[in-house]
Parts: sequence; structure tokens; C-alpha cells
Amino acid sequence: MRIGSQDVVLPTTMVGNYPNPRWYDGHSYAVYPQGEFVYDAISREAFEDAVGAIVRDQESAGLDIISDGRVYGGDSPYGQIIYHYYQRLGGYKMSGPPIGLPIYSTLFSPTCVGEVRREHPFHLATLRATRRATKRPVKISYTGIQVLAAATTNEYYKETKELALAIAKAFNEDFKELADSGCDIIQLDEFVWPYGMGDWEIEALNTAVEGVDCQFWVHTCWGNYSGTPGYFPDEDEDKDNGAWVLDHRTSASAAPDRALAIFPQVNDAHIAALNYEVGRIGADDLQPLKDNDWQKDFIAGIVDVKSTITETSEEVADRIRKVLDYVPAERLGLSTDCGLINLPRMIAKAKLRALADGAQIVRDELGRG
Repeated sequence: MRIGSQDVVLPTTMVGNYPNPRWYDGHSYAVYPQGEFVYDAISREAFEDAVGAIVRDQESAGLDIISDGRVYGGDSPYGQIIYHYYQRLGGYKMSGPPIGLPIYSTLFSPTCVGEVRREHPFHLATLRATRRATKRPVKISYTGIQVLAAATTNEYYKETKELALAIAKAFNEDFKELADSGCDIIQLDEFVWPYGMGDWEIEALNTAVEGVDCQFWVHTCWGNYSGTPGYFPDEDEDKDNGAWVLDHRTSASAAPDRALAIFPQVNDAHIAALNYEVGRIGADDLQPLKDNDWQKDFIAGIVDVKSTITETSEEVADRIRKVLDYVPAERLGLSTDCGLINLPRMIAKAKLRALADGAQIVRDELGRG
């Protein structure tokens, strides 16, 4: 795969959130700036130290591409996956009903009451801190546009598509600033794609990346809020104010259609690579790549983040071998299947090491070590 200016065989990376150092969370200095760390030197030092610690875990594990780890601070690091953006966009009121989507219903749905526009940078401070901490290629993760549109209580725009395109334009402005500041890869986490895609999701994505000189990846998965996979609710499932209780499902509740749900629409996405989970589901879920003639790079999530058991390097290598039946080595990258935030940091780090070691086993077998 082409990563930055280099070709890397089976490049390794991680997805999404990583456990913050325990000293960081719950303190007044655990603050991400609305703009710049201009006067608050203590918060800046703490933030950069936390990012540095997460970078060192990745480097010592042997990962090829370093992710930011999504260090937001505050009391709800998972909730900040979405709230981080609404707080930096104009047109939003930070209150609303519960999100009407299974497993996310303990979070509230911010209300759009005016024109959506970018007021503050989303991840410039993150990129700068990550860049200071490593010389390896850097990947910065964004919550996806469909996620933010779906989680919004829309009281301003006529339809969701109009809202999504407004968010996409704000993202485009932010992407350009990040690309100009030296970001190698920008990843959008569209973890509601498997629930179904309409006629605007790819248009919104392409609007967001237009004219941006950076490599774009899209990660999609089936949820990891409190370590819980997503599902479709049963029609008779009890609801509270239009939402579902966390991980409350019946035996009849159907799982999303997994990778199949994003094809053929994703073929038209202006991205360099697609990433979704294989570690928990299995390599058979990659058949849609063949059926839809996917010719771009693919990042296989082969480490199961919903299990506290650390895979051995040989188990990881075996999963890679199965993925190679669907994707050629020259177009394959490797990652965790979702974010590691629900795991103890010592287990998260061990899983990253297993990922890197398993990849090296297969590289040696291919004669490309």
C-alpha cells in the first residue's frame, strides 16, 4: 500500500479511541481547546503528554501508521466522539432527546437550530501534538458525516440531506487546514453505514473531500459503545421516549447486514481505502469486495476489540492469511476492528503488539519482510 511517499507491505494501524492515560481523565486540565492553547499552558502540556503516551504505545508495539487516539478529555470520552464536533459548529444547541438508535440511546441528540458552519478547528491541536510525538505517518480520525447527521435533532433544514451537505462543507474547510498542516491520512468513522444508506451519504462524503490534498480512508463497523455491537431493534421492543435501553435486545433482533449494506454505494466514494471489522465477524464478510469488484485499498480490522483476550501473533497471522483470499497483499492494510477505548490500556497495548507481530509473520511468508 502507498502510505505517504512510501510503499509499505501490510501496513498496520489502529482505529479510533485508545484508552487515555489514567492520570489524564477526570482532571480540570483535561480540556481540548475550542481554538488554540493560547493562554492555558497547563491544559496544553497535559494534552500533549497524553497524546505522546498513546503515540509511544503504538510505536513500541510496532505499528506503521500512528493514530491520534482521540484524546478529548472530560467525563464522557465516548460521547465526545460526536459532541466534540457539535461544540465547534455554529447552528447547534447542545441539548435534545435521547439518540433513537440502539446502543447509543444513553447519549443525547443535539438540536440543529440554525445554519451549520465551522466555528473552531476540529483536530488541528491533535495533529500538531501527534506530529510532535512521532516521525511516522500520521492518521487523524473524524466522526463520519452520516453519524453526525443521524444523531442530530434537525429543526432547521428541510431534510437530512441538506443538513449533511452543510456538515460536509464544514468538514471540507477543516480537512484543507489539516492537509496543509502535514496530515498523511484522514479517516472518517461512519459507524452507522451498516444500518442503511440512502441517496445522499456518498454525495456528502465526496463534497467533504473535494479539493483536499490528503489520503482519505473510511472506517465502518457495528458499534462499540460500552463494548456492545449494534443491532436492529425488534418491533415490539420497549422504548423510552423513542430510544432503546443500552444493549436491550430480544433474540429476534436482527444484526445489520454488515459489509453488504454499504455496497454498491461505497464504490462511488472518493476515498483511497475502506476499512471494516473482520476479527470478530470473520473473513467471509469480505465477499462483497469481490462481488462488487473493489479495486481500491482495503484495511482489514483483524483484532477483536470487544474481547479482553489478547490474540496471539499466530492467531492474527491466520486471520491475515484468510483475508488474502479476498484482497491481494499489495492492496491490504491491517488494523484493529474498532476503537480500543473500552479495554484496559495494558490489554489494548498487548493487542497492538499482536497485530504488528502477526503482520510480520505474514510478511516473512510472502518474502516481503
